[in-house]
Amino acid sequence: MKMRTPTLLICIIASGFLLASANSSRGNATTKFIGFKQGKKSNKVPEGWEIIPYFRTAKNKLSLSKEGKRTILRVKSIGSASGVLKRLEIDVKKFPVLVWRWKINRAVGMAIETRKDRNDAAARIRVIFGKAAPKTLKRPPEILKFFKSFGIRPEGKEPRGFKIDYIWGNNLPEDDVIDYPGSKNHKMVVVEKGNKRANRWIWEKRNLIEDFQKSFRSSPPALIGIVVLTDTDQTNEGVIAHYSSIIMMGK
Repeated sequence: MKMRTPTLLICIIASGFLLASANSSRGNATTKFIGFKQGKKSNKVPEGWEIIPYFRTAKNKLSLSKEGKRTILRVKSIGSASGVLKRLEIDVKKFPVLVWRWKINRAVGMAIETRKDRNDAAARIRVIFGKAAPKTLKRPPEILKFFKSFGIRPEGKEPRGFKIDYIWGNNLPEDDVIDYPGSKNHKMVVVEKGNKRANRWIWEKRNLIEDFQKSFRSSPPALIGIVVLTDTDQTNEGVIAHYSSIIMMGK
């Protein structure tokens, strides 16, 4: 389910967020703001998010900026790939609608989403469903000391579970649902494609319950994570993506 009426959607989000703020104390909020907020410790990683690196792959360059009251995550990817993860525990029956906006400067022209060795995308929003793990993963002090001795900072991993990637693809038809190459219980939904709508902010709206049922033929468990990801490590191309205003909404 997509929405092509940005002005109307902005009004819906604004009114929903105000309702959430007003009603949160009564426990009946109608929206959940997921990200982003600029933390005091870093101007690169949003507060409450963590970097997700990939083995033997260069990381993307991240930066945060302000656009009015919104915080924007800018991702520069040149033959690289890494994500930022927000760990969650949300009942999608209460908050089935995911809204976000994104912008890219160009699609990954050599990407072939169905091939494992060419499965790059200028922008992805990955949603992960399953059983929530502890939000703080404690490592034994001896393990941390070992990493530190080699100048290595341990970083996070994606939670295990059912995954759906909403992608800004290259040339597959919009709304196609395809398998993520080489992975089990992982689907991709083509939300945007190509360069026709590049270089401008695009609002997106998806019903997670409908997409999960279409992808896995069952009802979804809890939403336990959202990953924002741009990857160009397989095609060695270069893109810049911007993300903001990730919100969960009631029906």
